[in-house]
Amino acid sequence: MNRIRLRVIILALWLAVLYNAERLLNPIGINSIAYTFALAMVVIILLLPKIIHIPFWLILIIQVIVFYLLKALTGGLEGPAIFALTITEICAITATSIVVQWVSFSLGEFEAAVQNILIGRREKMPEPTAAGQGSIYREVRRARNHHRPLSIIAVAVDEKSIKIDLDRMVKEAVLTMMKQYKLANLSRTLCNELEDCAVIVQASEHFIVALPETTPEDLPFVIERLRKQAEDQVSIKLKIGTAVLPEDSFTFEGLIDKATREMEGDLETKQFIELDEKPLEQH
Repeated sequence: MNRIRLRVIILALWLAVLYNAERLLNPIGINSIAYTFALAMVVIILLLPKIIHIPFWLILIIQVIVFYLLKALTGGLEGPAIFALTITEICAITATSIVVQWVSFSLGEFEAAVQNILIGRREKMPEPTAAGQGSIYREVRRARNHHRPLSIIAVAVDEKSIKIDLDRMVKEAVLTMMKQYKLANLSRTLCNELEDCAVIVQASEHFIVALPETTPEDLPFVIERLRKQAEDQVSIKLKIGTAVLPEDSFTFEGLIDKATREMEGDLETKQFIELDEKPLEQH
């Protein structure tokens, strides 16, 4: 963290010197395009972190070519000592890119470290809602069409199990942060404990899991194992709701809704995935 602060400070100092060059030195006639181009490089490199994977020499070559073309199109290549001035501007822009790339690299390392701490490294990860709903829908359709068992469980962190002794003013904010931390750890537990065929989908505050080939008789053992691992590894209690095909519903939406409502208990019902009700196709 101290390294990031230092690099950000260096970037700020460099930009302060660059944009006050005309005041600090005798007027040297730096083109306004150079200042705008340098600022554009700062924004582009910071907004596009993946750019650090591009060879830096290639970035430098591209920016020099683009800057030279911009100066040519705007008539900036006319006047005395223009060659020396253009070289000075190119050096200033290059130095800016180097410092910003330096800062962006540190930010990337920090983000990777945080992700590794909260979620950990694993081969399997929960799917986001948009992609995961399709996977669950296909599993429900396959189970129904082939008359195979399938179970759905909805899993969330019981907020009462997160113990925080703080002033009321900051309790809500810290509780939200702690809940996200616990969700990340719960994600790792689900991926480690469930079979590879399980489809795990992450919503904003809970998970939906499709368990192909899991019968109602198998569910208690699965749930008990998840509860035990959550308490042992993450020190939280789980709220779990279940739904079984075809006992609880024949439709994808019905299974999701039933599991979610059972998980939330007396809380207001939230529809996990909003889709038009439609029967599952027969093949």
